[in-house]
Amino acid sequence: MASQALLPPDPTLEMQRDVQRKLGRCLIRLQQYEILLKALVAHADIAGPPTELQAVQDAQLACTQKKTLGTLVGMLTERHLTSADEDDGTEEPLGDGGIWFRFRFNLGLDANQHQATAAALKELVDLRNELVHHFLQRFNIWEPQGCIAADAYLDASYETIDGHYLTLRGWAQGMDEARAAMASFMRTAAFEDLLVNGIAPDGTVDWPASGAVRCLREAETQFATEGWTLLNTATPWIRAQHPDQHPQRYGCGSWRQVIHESRQFEIRRTVNTEQGCGEVWYRSRQEGASMPGKKTS
Repeated sequence: MASQALLPPDPTLEMQRDVQRKLGRCLIRLQQYEILLKALVAHADIAGPPTELQAVQDAQLACTQKKTLGTLVGMLTERHLTSADEDDGTEEPLGDGGIWFRFRFNLGLDANQHQATAAALKELVDLRNELVHHFLQRFNIWEPQGCIAADAYLDASYETIDGHYLTLRGWAQGMDEARAAMASFMRTAAFEDLLVNGIAPDGTVDWPASGAVRCLREAETQFATEGWTLLNTATPWIRAQHPDQHPQRYGCGSWRQVIHESRQFEIRRTVNTEQGCGEVWYRSRQEGASMPGKKTS
């Protein structure tokens, strides 16, 4: 068997391989960062009717897949990294009055933190572009000294990229925990009270959205006479149609108090001359209504 001479290893070639390995490590970490950033931006602000939330989420996720790292970082900085005294300027959309949900995840930073974070993220984008587009222009890896310089640069670059990745992962974990907490709350009776009856966990009532006001208005559609509804007619109907709706649920002692506290209705008191007793009539607040044929006190 013929012997084959073995050439001594080329030190420059070995150094090049180390540079290639470390460059690949940086690029893989950058891709991990970009994938996580796309998911965070796509899921950090979801809004719409319950039946459309999945479609909204899917559309936003598909949209982020087409964005560059620089664009994604801009979206993160502008939409989800907010100064403590900054208003995000978001307005709720005008709709048909149906159920509408929104989940929004923001990180509140003071002005100095916001400025420093935005600057650091811009530096990350610049670093990514340098590695992808200009690395071989900056370092001559066909010479030993160029390999040594490139090796040190890539070690420092990886530390920077990895630090950003760990920070982003912490933000993403915080968002996931917030989403899980919201999902858990949505399975409670307190959430049902908030959604259906307008009663917050602290007991305060959003009267325009409350079940009590909704029932009074339903009764109006059934029993209104020239725009006014007799309360003594409405309340038995409400008890029969909506037995879970009662004044005590809203911290009130009577339906008359509900009308007063809600400030959603006008009240007229009359005297029923046939029965010799007072009566309470109500109507949703509006202009120009009257109550002909009834004697007001």
